[in-house]
Amino acid sequence: MSTKINIGSALQKHVRKYTLNDKLRSITSLLGDEAQDVIDWAYTEARRRIKENPKEKEADLGRIVYDLISNEAAIVLVKQNHSRGRLTTKSEIKAKTGQKVEMPVLYREAGLRHPQEARNLRHNLFHEAFHTLIMHLFPDVTTSVPSTGEGLTPDLLVEHMDPDWLISVEYKGYRSITLLSESELLKGMRYQAAYGTAWLVTTTTKSVKDVYPKTVHSKELIEQGLSRLRRIYRHRAYTNEQRENRGIAKKGITHLEKQKDLDMKCRLWSVEELIESMKQGKPVKGLIITTGFEFIDLLKKEGFEEEAESVLRVMKLPTASLHSDKVTSVRLIE
Repeated sequence: MSTKINIGSALQKHVRKYTLNDKLRSITSLLGDEAQDVIDWAYTEARRRIKENPKEKEADLGRIVYDLISNEAAIVLVKQNHSRGRLTTKSEIKAKTGQKVEMPVLYREAGLRHPQEARNLRHNLFHEAFHTLIMHLFPDVTTSVPSTGEGLTPDLLVEHMDPDWLISVEYKGYRSITLLSESELLKGMRYQAAYGTAWLVTTTTKSVKDVYPKTVHSKELIEQGLSRLRRIYRHRAYTNEQRENRGIAKKGITHLEKQKDLDMKCRLWSVEELIESMKQGKPVKGLIITTGFEFIDLLKKEGFEEEAESVLRVMKLPTASLHSDKVTSVRLIE
């Protein structure tokens, strides 16, 4: 680090305590000629925060200054990479600034849009629509997002008391052209085995569910799924949509190959059968798959035109065109 930069005693103490010398050199290198101005601003901003927030203490001055300058350096790194056509990764930010960041938030601070924003927005628009529907159909249920488990964390758990029942819900907010493959069915089967009832709610119009009998076996799913997805992956990709589909196919292949030894079966039910059984107080045990237009019909049937329109937008609009003034895209709704 250049000796011309005055980092101040508070920041120096924090850096020495946590052995952040290499990180500080990296930060000042990223900030370049602006490093001193950023450090001076960070001290002023940190003192203001300590004064206005009773939870912050004077002893926190060095930490706050470090967090502020490292965040500014991270923004610079994002802008530099973007100008070169590169996507900045969370691990790169951690390595060069020591910061753990939410990439969509950091990109927004840099005046840019991270690809994760669009994925988050698809999920969140879907969540809002589904939550509105389920609370209308069953006003006395409670919903929660599971935070633990052996990789089995559906997007939502819906629980009813008296009578007691529980279903798991997974959203798949793809473009409507995307194939809902055996990989997703297999994931739904695993949720079903863990929770008894799994509802896979999607925006896609193309699903492999109709090629299977009412009772599906995991080994058959894996064998046919690998064959189908490998064919998709071997296709040359010329457009963004084709590249997106190839990427999804590759992810699906990896998922199926990891589950090759899985041996389970489950029953497929229609959404009408599921909802009726929930009203009767005993949800059917099995997997329910709802395609995009089926979900839209459910919403319209209950009078939720705005929510139905949101789901239709997720189905039809490409990533760059999707936006919402009401639903956040920076973080997943929980």
